[in-house]
Amino acid sequence: EPYRRQRQMCIRDRWYFVHYAKNKKSVRELFMEKSKNKVGNVLKSVKEHWKNPPEGRYIPYKEILSYSIGGIGVKFVLCTVSYIGLSATSLLAGAALGLKNGDLVKLNLIATVIGMFLGPLRGMIIDNTRNKNGKFRPYLIYAGIPSAVVTTVFAFLPFDSMSYNGKLWSLFITYMMLQLCYPFYDQAYTTLVQVMSPNSTERADVITISTFIYSLAPSVMGFVVPIVAGFAGGLEHINAYRVIMPIFGIGGALLGIFSYAGTKERIIVSKDYSPKVPFFKGIGAGIQNKYQWARSITSWFILLQAGVGNVTTWYFYYGIKDTLGLTTEQQGVLNGTLTTILGAAATPAMLLSPFLIRKIGKRNLFIMYVACSVFCFAGMYVFIEQIWVLFVFIWLRGFFSTFTLITDGAMNADVLDYQQYKTGERLEGLMSQFVGIIGTFVSMGVTYLIQTIIMQNHYGLVNNYDDLYNESFREPLSKGMIALAAVGYVISLIPFITMYTLTEEEHEAHISVLKIRAALEDYATECLSEGELEEAKNIYADAVNELEICRDRIDKVKGKEKRKLKNKMKALQIVINEKDRFNDPKMIKKTEKAKELLSHSVEELYGISEPSMDKYNAANAMSESTKEEIRSKSAALKEASKELDHFHKKAYAYIQARKLLKQLEYYSHWSDIFSSESVEISE
Repeated sequence: EPYRRQRQMCIRDRWYFVHYAKNKKSVRELFMEKSKNKVGNVLKSVKEHWKNPPEGRYIPYKEILSYSIGGIGVKFVLCTVSYIGLSATSLLAGAALGLKNGDLVKLNLIATVIGMFLGPLRGMIIDNTRNKNGKFRPYLIYAGIPSAVVTTVFAFLPFDSMSYNGKLWSLFITYMMLQLCYPFYDQAYTTLVQVMSPNSTERADVITISTFIYSLAPSVMGFVVPIVAGFAGGLEHINAYRVIMPIFGIGGALLGIFSYAGTKERIIVSKDYSPKVPFFKGIGAGIQNKYQWARSITSWFILLQAGVGNVTTWYFYYGIKDTLGLTTEQQGVLNGTLTTILGAAATPAMLLSPFLIRKIGKRNLFIMYVACSVFCFAGMYVFIEQIWVLFVFIWLRGFFSTFTLITDGAMNADVLDYQQYKTGERLEGLMSQFVGIIGTFVSMGVTYLIQTIIMQNHYGLVNNYDDLYNESFREPLSKGMIALAAVGYVISLIPFITMYTLTEEEHEAHISVLKIRAALEDYATECLSEGELEEAKNIYADAVNELEICRDRIDKVKGKEKRKLKNKMKALQIVINEKDRFNDPKMIKKTEKAKELLSHSVEELYGISEPSMDKYNAANAMSESTKEEIRSKSAALKEASKELDHFHKKAYAYIQARKLLKQLEYYSHWSDIFSSESVEISE
């Protein structure tokens, strides 16, 4: 390693020396010139690929900007919704409405149980969405505006004349109404970027750029909201929310339309792929996904940090007023300023994320985030009495936490691609529902542990929020939350390191296989796009050639380079093994079951006849020249789809068996297809 670094320095110095000899320029001038050229190249690339993506990429810059600007609006809405919470740590529920911690905990448990049924229902709806605008984009319209309207209406309820129970139940009803809307909105926006490109590196880049831009939303709100609240009686008064929610809720929903109007969804599937997944089939597929389990179990331990986020509020809302002797207006201004500075911690982290992902990978970056967070918790605990040192460690925690904004979305997309590689289905909605149900119970337990057992019973936080102005009450409570969070983070490393072993090279191999499969299926149905089959041939041929090169090199390298080469060989083997996909014992058994099923007719198995596509094709071919024609076509498509949807749901196993045997047939012609496009596959 020291030799490698020294060699790199020599190469750099030699470059500067040669250029100095030619141009008579100083090292600083050469460095500035090189930096300027890089900026110029970036601007040139943006101009050239504003509407059409660069070679090897899928998303043009115009689409990235639309997604990012829309994200600002989405985050405005989500931040506004977050004020309405069933927790005493919510200033709106606890301080402004004066609701008791115990009552809120009980309602939160009820809401969590109801949410257990809403989550799978939401997943089934998403996974079975068949809309011309995509799988996720429609919900950016259907769910965003209702979320904003509900929060705004809630803020203007006549709380002054309401009884205690009236306030309590109006909060609960509003919260449950939001549960029907905003999770769709949040998931639609977050998951949209995962289907905008099949390229993992490009997805990570887009997530980084969009996060950098839409992080303006919480930064703006973090600065503006406390200042506005300070002049409206503080965040402990309902009048502040009557200003905040209309501006950031409804305004945000309108801005979020950019992410709907300016983006496209791109999933590597065959042209005849239809997103129809039975509920239990989707749930079962998710149970078998080992990487989904790894990420879920890790997140359950990290839930123990749920109380540590309150430390910022306790010290930099209540604490600064107590420590510095501020007025309510001064408290709002300083709180807004400090919140903005905390928000700024995300900026350098987001700029570093793409570089770190390329350098060490998403998995290692997540491990680094956990380790650094534990370091920050230790600093917060030790320096809890020095408020400004505490602020530094909270800022650092915000810096490291930003990495998860990039890695979580990128890793989740990789896991979904792995799921499609294993099963052939895209399961963005249903796959996580089983572990999500378990996670609901875990979350309920953690909530009860933190809010009832620790905060209320042990430290005495019920509805006595003014006690948080006293250091003797605030400090022990904060230390307890910090210590619990640190324990959760340390334990979370165990399942993640041992179970999440997906490498960047393996993910690239999964994408390559999906491209090959899509090309073969489109070849069989005569729906090939220009260059699609040729790309598949090149992918397979390149994998064969690269594996031979790696085998020749493996005995000549050592250490880190040898490990990297082994990972690459393992990934290349995934692509090469695709040729023998149906020789695998599991696939042989699966095809035998499919043949047995297809030996019976649809009428014998299900008591129904297979509907013709004529009605649907006729509806799909209808004109859309006028508004009346658009309405007529929409109604005709809806009517035609009902019969098809009923058949897909009833005969799902039969359809999948027929598809599998069709795949077996053209995989048996692998050599012919990959050498010539003239071979015909029998129907």
